[in-house]
Amino acid sequence: MASALSDFQPQPAPQATAAAQAAIGDGLVAEAQAFADELAAWRHDLHQMPELGNNLPQTSAYIQARLDEMDIPHTTLVDGSCVVGLIGAGAAAQGNGTCKDEQAGTVVMLRGDMDALPVVEESGEPFASTNGCMHACGHDMHATALLGAARLLKAREAELVEANATVKLLFQPGEETFEGARAAIADGLLENPRPQAAFAMHVNSQSPLGLVLYGSPALSGVYGFRITLQGKGGHGSSPEICIDPITAGVHVHLALQELISREVPAAKEVALTVGKFAGGLAANVIPDTCVLEGTLRGFDVELMAHLKTRIAEVVNGVAATYRTPATIETLSDVPPLVLDSDMTQASLGYVGAVLPKAAFLPLFHAMASEDFALISSKIPSAYFTVGAAVTDTDERFAQHHPKARFNDAELPLGAAAYAAVALGYIADHR
Repeated sequence: MASALSDFQPQPAPQATAAAQAAIGDGLVAEAQAFADELAAWRHDLHQMPELGNNLPQTSAYIQARLDEMDIPHTTLVDGSCVVGLIGAGAAAQGNGTCKDEQAGTVVMLRGDMDALPVVEESGEPFASTNGCMHACGHDMHATALLGAARLLKAREAELVEANATVKLLFQPGEETFEGARAAIADGLLENPRPQAAFAMHVNSQSPLGLVLYGSPALSGVYGFRITLQGKGGHGSSPEICIDPITAGVHVHLALQELISREVPAAKEVALTVGKFAGGLAANVIPDTCVLEGTLRGFDVELMAHLKTRIAEVVNGVAATYRTPATIETLSDVPPLVLDSDMTQASLGYVGAVLPKAAFLPLFHAMASEDFALISSKIPSAYFTVGAAVTDTDERFAQHHPKARFNDAELPLGAAAYAAVALGYIADHR
């Protein structure tokens, strides 16, 4: 990623409608920057309490406490680790974090994820975590920016009520494990009230401040799998009376790679990786089992479905050859992040209205995956990646790296962008 906006040829954002421009106004960034120190403090607090997956008790409690301070009604999903707040007509109607659709009017949902990674932090930040986990992907930035947007929108709640509109705030767990969005939807996230549209952002640790990337499909779908091969263990001196699952596992791995090279068109973007191969505890003992774990990623939904079928056929065929019955478990199954064109173009206008100096590039297309896709597959959605690199280019590390760092200066910009999308969408759909 280039280090300065001058290295890019940015495109102008689409012009927001006059109604959206008027609703957004020109003071959101200045208003957010007025409490930038508090945003940084919130982010540092969250950074020091990283939690994993769908088990975020401390993080959830912290978010709820901040919402309580803002007098924003909220409820929890996913065993308390997902926090959902309401601002506007829906909140005024019921006041406990949920309401019926007819009470909420126009509803737009803003999403910020907040889980961390099992990474030992080496960032050198004075607020670095010490519990063996780390916000190496920037989800603490997302949660904080969404809290900032909540404050900006709460100050405009009377306008939202007058417009018969509601902003639904989603503080989501389990994005890294692809479990959070699915669990929240199962718990009723998209009901009471049902959003008509959704918006999310993701910071990028190597992109400069002010750079906004967009595209569709933005990120690949992912199918995560675990293969367990059952053999018959014994001493390495007598392999003939054993059934060696490691040998079978090696051939399964090779067969899966050949599946991609021989059955997938070269023009298709597909990646199959076996990242875990586990079997045995001693050099002279044949184990009972061998376990392989991996991921399949791609953008073509039909091709992905075909390959999942072929993975099962290949694994079972090879396993049968080596007399090792195979069990295949699904660890994750998330579709590509396909975004709504109209919502994307409108959101570019809303963000451009509040961040007129931002650079917009239609280059967001990567083989990473994101469970916001489970939301975008159900309601019209937009999703951008935004620059949050630190000033020193020598200190810019990729996300998930133990030394990854993020720039607190992005927080008021992110907060203003979130709020602008909500206000602009409501103005265009009241």
